[in-house]
Amino acid sequence: MATPTPSTNTPQKHLHNLSSPAPRSVPPLNMLDSPLNMLGEGGVGMGISMSGMGISMSGMGMSSLGLTASQLGRADEDERRRRLETIIAMINKKKGRVSEEGIMALCKQDQVQLERSANADGSIVLTLVIGANAICDITILLDQVTSVKLEVADDDDDVYKTSGSRILRRSLASPPGVRRINTTLDRFALNLDKLLNMERLSEANAGIGCYKAILSIHRSLMKLFEHEKKLALELIGENTPNARHKAEREVLCKKSGRPRMNAGYCLGLSLEYWMDRRHLISKKGPQPTSAQGKEKDDVDSKALEDYPEEADPGNNKIYSLTIECESSPSSMYTPIRIPDSWIADDIEKAPDAPPDADMSSLILNTSQSKIAWLEPKPTYLESPSQAGDHDAMNIDDAPGRLPNIRFVAKFNPPIIVPLTLYVAIIQSVGLTYDQQDLRATTFVGLALRPEETDPGMSVTAGGHTPEVRSTTSVLAVDKEGKETHTKHANTLYIPKLEYARAVESIPFQHPRQLIALLPLFRQYAFITSLVQDVFGAHAPPKQPPHQPPLSPPTTPKRGETPEVQVDLTLAYTHPSPKLAILVPHPLSSCSSPASSADPSALINELLSMHSLTPSHSPLNLVVDIGHNAEISISDQNVVDSEVVGKTSEGADVDMDGLAKLREKVKRLERALDTCGDLGVWAEWLRREAVKEQET
Repeated sequence: MATPTPSTNTPQKHLHNLSSPAPRSVPPLNMLDSPLNMLGEGGVGMGISMSGMGISMSGMGMSSLGLTASQLGRADEDERRRRLETIIAMINKKKGRVSEEGIMALCKQDQVQLERSANADGSIVLTLVIGANAICDITILLDQVTSVKLEVADDDDDVYKTSGSRILRRSLASPPGVRRINTTLDRFALNLDKLLNMERLSEANAGIGCYKAILSIHRSLMKLFEHEKKLALELIGENTPNARHKAEREVLCKKSGRPRMNAGYCLGLSLEYWMDRRHLISKKGPQPTSAQGKEKDDVDSKALEDYPEEADPGNNKIYSLTIECESSPSSMYTPIRIPDSWIADDIEKAPDAPPDADMSSLILNTSQSKIAWLEPKPTYLESPSQAGDHDAMNIDDAPGRLPNIRFVAKFNPPIIVPLTLYVAIIQSVGLTYDQQDLRATTFVGLALRPEETDPGMSVTAGGHTPEVRSTTSVLAVDKEGKETHTKHANTLYIPKLEYARAVESIPFQHPRQLIALLPLFRQYAFITSLVQDVFGAHAPPKQPPHQPPLSPPTTPKRGETPEVQVDLTLAYTHPSPKLAILVPHPLSSCSSPASSADPSALINELLSMHSLTPSHSPLNLVVDIGHNAEISISDQNVVDSEVVGKTSEGADVDMDGLAKLREKVKRLERALDTCGDLGVWAEWLRREAVKEQET
């Protein structure tokens, strides 16, 4: 069996579908993972010196590898230049490591003015002058960042300064499990780019205050948030454990969202609108593993106390909108406005007040129609020069011009919605959907298998998407109350092909547009999260190499618990997505035969599986996901649905029995809302079915 020759050119993305005839110990010669090997294609030599980057590759020519131009072919000069520029661009993406030299190099690359000074204790202070509206002081001692201080213009309440300094300090700290010497500037560079973008927009628009515009929206949204939080506290009860956190999460997931300035690792204003497993409140933060970890824990102790979900992002994943400014011609879209407030002091309208004039049929948040929003006047640019030295022929410098800036909300993470809903969202914010932007993308391709070919590209309209499979380990509780782990063999069916889009950002003119759309965002964020937890992080199971594709399923070994087959059917169509779940009844499970050599035992077991009583039929439920992620079970066979007195004609319906049935169904709905996990919910349903059978 011969090894591959160097001329073999196998695309990297197809390697998992092929098996190489070479022995496992023989490494592949064509390593496309390295950007330097791109120069090898087409016979380009590797004897290149990049003195400006401190990289020397002399002595690594193709001749040293035994490769010649006749074997690889010769590329023309344009192709050589293109590949070299690609390599340089890839190297330039690396922002360096956290150190004094690394920060200075980053500032030089981004053309940020930098001043260096020394303190008496030997520490170094790097002052980053980010335009005319922001200054950042970074104190470094022995190549370790000890403090960060950020100051921005128009921040009268120090809202941006306090949280922004903490975020920048956190972005320069070592992530969990990463040594300080390996900590890069990537996260800090992203935040620095945001500050620079705000400065560039301000300079290009006669010095208009972009920070002031963002802070104005923050104050208005915080006023609304505190009002709704107060109402939620009255319903929950202030003496209830974790009452404050529960009230905040109720507003976050059911009302107008929770605004936060500089949340997580990201600078800027975030409007958080959904949280996975919001009923699960972490009781303690992460334990530090080093002296540096203790210092970081001290820095973030206040944030963890106010936002305990930051200690457990795996369970309490946050979905948010980051509100920023971006360049946009004022003639094409309504530009930014900087009012004192976007909302009235009374917050809620009078009961007899007329609705807003621009409310469309897409706005489904009934509570937001009660909000007393204000309509601010346009904000005009001031004259750039009062000394009479500006050019009167320059229209861009004329006073009274509207700024070429608009508000934009960026989704973190992007939300996946049906194409019909995506078009409606775009139209609701004043944009027109471009038909040329139509792409055959589906929910499976965008949310579950983004690295594979989208089913929409290979399936004709009206066809069926392929099944998606995964195997998961699920936490369950047995009759004795002990925790066990059960394996689930999951299958997802999507009977109707529905094109979908990932919404990454939308512009807006007024914050009420975002508040009105939050019920729809929560609806699809929740159902996407449910399905992704089961199928998103797991690859489809592969057949063992020795097992034919059509062989019967293997019999579990003695003492081995068989996998529980969980079938899910997803209808992703707007306006009411549905999720059907089918799981076997626990009393219908039969133990494996003691020996595969005993055919009579196998026959008896197969016959018993086909003679199940109706009460032992598989559990089947249909879950409707409504606005604000409200759960409604429209069909189920877990609890008894017979109502006494309804079968006889003319008899009165047993209202008590009907009320008990509704309460049982609501209990099933609350269980899914509380756990937020389809696998855990399925095991809980199986246990409830046994209890229902015993009663």
